[in-house]
Amino acid sequence: MAGRALALFRVGAWAWIVTGAGHLMIAVGMALRPEDPAAARALAAMREYGVEIAGVRRSLRDINLGMSLAMAAGMIFAGLVCLLVARSAPGLVARPLVGLALAGSLVMLGLSVWLMPTPPIVLFTVAGVAFGWALAVVRPAPAAQTA
Repeated sequence: MAGRALALFRVGAWAWIVTGAGHLMIAVGMALRPEDPAAARALAAMREYGVEIAGVRRSLRDINLGMSLAMAAGMIFAGLVCLLVARSAPGLVARPLVGLALAGSLVMLGLSVWLMPTPPIVLFTVAGVAFGWALAVVRPAPAAQTA
């Protein structure tokens, strides 16, 4: 069962990476495409309205773009960390780590269903199923050693 749990854990990790990479590609594509008049007006309004947080003033456009790019990078790096753990320290792919990955996927799935389009909904569903299945077949965490 350990091999199956690792494979499923990797599937979930790849779903996170694909989500982040897809998000980055969409952000770049949207920046490079010609704007329609309605989008141009909306972006201009976002650029004009600023918010000061902790002494730093940013436009709504800057905040939106920054959060979007940070989410994409975070998903890519979180997926890569999971792949690194699965490869370098497969013994750590136990219930606590798999459960945490499942919880993260379910939170992101809920937010995606609420606020995002279909691709992240599908990818976080894949991640949730993969991490959930891995949790069902993974062995318990190793017992803590006592001195």
